[in-house]
Amino acid sequence: MAERDGGEALARPPRGPALYHRARVAGAAFLGRRPRPAGTLAGNGRLARYYNLYVAPPRYGPEQRRTLTTSDGVRLNAWLVPGPHDAMCTFVLVHGFVNSSRSPGVHRFAHLLARGGHVVVPDMRGHGGSGGLCSMGRNEPLDVAAAVAAAPPGLPVVTVGTSLGGAAVLLHAGTYGGVAGAVGISAPAWGELDRVGTHRVRKLVSGRAGRVVLAAALRTRVGPDCVYLPDAASVVANIAPSFTVVVHDPDDWYFGPAHAEAIYEWADEPKALWWYPGLGHGGDLLVPELADRIIAETAGRLGGAGGVSGEAGPVSAPPTN
Repeated sequence: MAERDGGEALARPPRGPALYHRARVAGAAFLGRRPRPAGTLAGNGRLARYYNLYVAPPRYGPEQRRTLTTSDGVRLNAWLVPGPHDAMCTFVLVHGFVNSSRSPGVHRFAHLLARGGHVVVPDMRGHGGSGGLCSMGRNEPLDVAAAVAAAPPGLPVVTVGTSLGGAAVLLHAGTYGGVAGAVGISAPAWGELDRVGTHRVRKLVSGRAGRVVLAAALRTRVGPDCVYLPDAASVVANIAPSFTVVVHDPDDWYFGPAHAEAIYEWADEPKALWWYPGLGHGGDLLVPELADRIIAETAGRLGGAGGVSGEAGPVSAPPTN
């Protein structure tokens, strides 16, 4: 048995076919789909997708690794991707639930954003190489705060997050401030279970058996006292005068369009709502066009020239803890 923070013991992760079987069932639950019979998945690329996401995700350079500590004492794994020598800002890119800094889409998007600024990419608590337990939004703003504090000095910081990470950056910006802007991608506005996907997630995180599956198959460690997505209504307006950008697919299968519309209404100017129909949820929206648009929007908000700069330049390393 392996000991976790919070005193909860988890079974040692299964290996080989047992690991994949557990992963495909959990993945199907997250998508709100019935898992296909064993033997039908390898041909359609799901096994390869699981391998790329959780077994052999892309790597950053070893010199880019940082170790952060949150104000409540959780050790976080993070990476610093240098931007151009004339970087206009530092982006803090925060992944979603059951992902990490090394998820292929997050890794790729970090390097796309690095064409306009430096990028700090943390693993939220309970995810990837970080310690602690995921709290489903209650404590994750502290992870964002630690990543913001690790940004190279002398430049404004813009936070960008997907799904749970989107909620975390909005809650952080509205509660703690200290950023030039916050971009919430597929971010929930509240914890209401209004879609099949959210019902499935709640079922998994609410019981010990589900948390064991998450830890063993998807490498996400959720605390037994987790709360489900704090309501952002009381804090989003506080992001101003920094800018707020809300990015959403109106057909998102976890959080419907009412979430994006509510966050946009709660926010004060300057603000923007960008719809991306048909792209999906969270990391699905991390496409090159969105990276270019965030870079251009940030440049415009900060009074820069916009566009993409050239070669990466040196970055002074933030302190590690």
